[in-house]
Amino acid sequence: MRTALRTTLATFALVGTTAACVVSAGAAASAATPVAPSAGSACVAVKTIPSVFGGMTVRLVNSAHSGASAKLLNDRGGVVATVDQSRPTDLADGLRITGVLGTRPVFGQRSEGGPTPWRSTAFPGLSADCTLSGKLVRTLRLDSRTTVQTFKVSAGHYQARLFRDGRLVRFLDAHGRSGAALYGTRTLVLNPDGTTVTWTGSETAPAPRLGRWKLANGATVKLVRHNGVYGAQLTTGHGTFPVAWAKGRPVVLQDDVTMVVLNADGTLSSHIVGRSVQKAPVYLGA
Repeated sequence: MRTALRTTLATFALVGTTAACVVSAGAAASAATPVAPSAGSACVAVKTIPSVFGGMTVRLVNSAHSGASAKLLNDRGGVVATVDQSRPTDLADGLRITGVLGTRPVFGQRSEGGPTPWRSTAFPGLSADCTLSGKLVRTLRLDSRTTVQTFKVSAGHYQARLFRDGRLVRFLDAHGRSGAALYGTRTLVLNPDGTTVTWTGSETAPAPRLGRWKLANGATVKLVRHNGVYGAQLTTGHGTFPVAWAKGRPVVLQDDVTMVVLNADGTLSSHIVGRSVQKAPVYLGA
């Protein structure tokens, strides 16, 4: 028996951007304090199953952002071995993933090598808006390390995958409204018509101070938090938008020249159309 367990500048367009959702100053007061939902799905599903090795377990994670992964855990919860998109098969520890970046990944495990059959377990499923289901229509290279694959699901519904050094690191879904991803210093927005906007170096640090933030064009964003969920309210020359809540994934607020992305960790990233240099929001106070 073998039990060798080792302890923008890509496509840049704002097509059809409107001031929809902008409210008057009078209506803004009621929009500023809606009941915030609790933290929502981050496109990750988790399940723990018994290991074929007695006293051990396997933690299965299905993530739209990084694919499927599995960790073999000892009786104290320590990680013994891992398989994921960078290493989907570990024959020495009897672990493998079939379809690691697919829509229905399957985990296999066995306690012996050779002709011993694999014991298969399906990874937990993701919701429809977290599952890649479209046709590849475009691949963009954002820089020497980053590429984006854009998929068309239907009219007004596009999805995208962001790869860094060949590894999947983010998943975006734009269904009727824009989706976004923040990775390192880069922000990427995917619009429901399939166009993308991307920029670097104009975001705040994670979990910034609550209160008002000023953008490079004079617009302001009010950052709030309720029940552990961050929300942002954008005010521009067109009026004031209702609070948008980042329930486990980024949300996009925009008018015709101003775009703000709020990440689930409170990070704010802003983009001003027509500016050659983008700047991070500046804190004004509570």
